[in-house]
Amino acid sequence: MSHTYFLTGTDTDVGKTLVACSLLHAWQASGLAAVGYKPIAAGCEQSAQGLRNRDALQLQAAGSVQMPYEAINPIAYAPPIAPHIAAEQSGIPIDTALLDAGLARLQASGAERVLVEGAG
Repeated sequence: MSHTYFLTGTDTDVGKTLVACSLLHAWQASGLAAVGYKPIAAGCEQSAQGLRNRDALQLQAAGSVQMPYEAINPIAYAPPIAPHIAAEQSGIPIDTALLDAGLARLQASGAERVLVEGAG
């Protein structure tokens, strides 16, 4: 059975990813299968593989359940602004059904702990 936790903070750079990765490592050290989820990320950088977010990459690396990047961060925006504004400016809406399906995929992945990191 998978347990899901949501981690939030009051702003960008308050330490959400540091805490999230610490929890993922602690769960892994205690023998639990764990995975992080950054459903929406803004301030992503273009790479050969597409838009990538530093925090989502850190969550992906810290998890003990290996998932493709798109499973960890299904919605990525380049502008380093609030995700709802980035969605509006880019013309790519936030698809809540996609986010729900993404969470369900991680919960069904064999992970005993899923840690969702909110946007700052």
